[in-house]
Amino acid sequence: MDSPVLSMIKNLTMKRHSLILIIVAIALTGFLYYRPKVVVKNESKANRDQVADTKAAASNNAKGDITTQAPKLSPEEEKQIGALKQKLATASDKIPVYNEIAEAFAKANRFDSAAVYVEKIALAQPTTEHWLRAGDAYYQAFTLALKPENVEHLAGKTRAAYNKVLEKSPRQLQAKTNLAMTYVQTDSPMQAIAMLREVLAEEPNFEPALMNMGVLSMQSNQYTKAADRFRQVLRINPNNVNAQFGLGYSLLELGEKEQAKKILLDLKQKVKEPTLLEELNKTLESIK
Repeated sequence: MDSPVLSMIKNLTMKRHSLILIIVAIALTGFLYYRPKVVVKNESKANRDQVADTKAAASNNAKGDITTQAPKLSPEEEKQIGALKQKLATASDKIPVYNEIAEAFAKANRFDSAAVYVEKIALAQPTTEHWLRAGDAYYQAFTLALKPENVEHLAGKTRAAYNKVLEKSPRQLQAKTNLAMTYVQTDSPMQAIAMLREVLAEEPNFEPALMNMGVLSMQSNQYTKAADRFRQVLRINPNNVNAQFGLGYSLLELGEKEQAKKILLDLKQKVKEPTLLEELNKTLESIK
């Protein structure tokens, strides 16, 4: 995942590189409060370069379908979404149908397309809750984007939605945390750190902000700071697998191999995902 944080990681050893990317991906997406919750059926097949016509969501009168460079939907998915769009055309109350279409796109791993319809709900009913959900949806698409133009576009949509939330609810810390991460690869990357520090000043034990601070410390090769952040997370939540990943690999970079090995062996008992298990095994084998 070449998200704004991932593209800035430059000094990691090749042997550990791929799992570090996975750690960062988990840290960025693991705390999303996506509404409704959806399941990625096969993340390895999730398209990360799709380009949704999100300009269509700029007004309530916008028309036209979402255009994409993504692989085609399956025949079943095309049929389902086509039927929902027909239903939308004649619906007197479009909100429930927008929601159904958003869910269908999300289940097909087309997250930017899903976000367009979640945003349509917020445009039609501009409540804080709806804008928060739109921000979450665009943030999910943003963290999965690969192409720079897609990253930039989705970051802008994410900021616009979360800023609407924060105008009315400035203490919405999840929105502020996610918003901060959209500034990492911009002309003002320190804005991300500043915003995360503001979140932690208000709530020192806010896990998403602590995780992202740890990730950013890893990105800048400040592994001692990263380890401290991940330990803080684990004191709050000993079952946070993401923090265990981060701590284990930070300790490896610090040369604390035995402690890192112990953490990674423990982690191996908890992880079920085949790709992560493979990377863990490779890393454990490399520890001399």
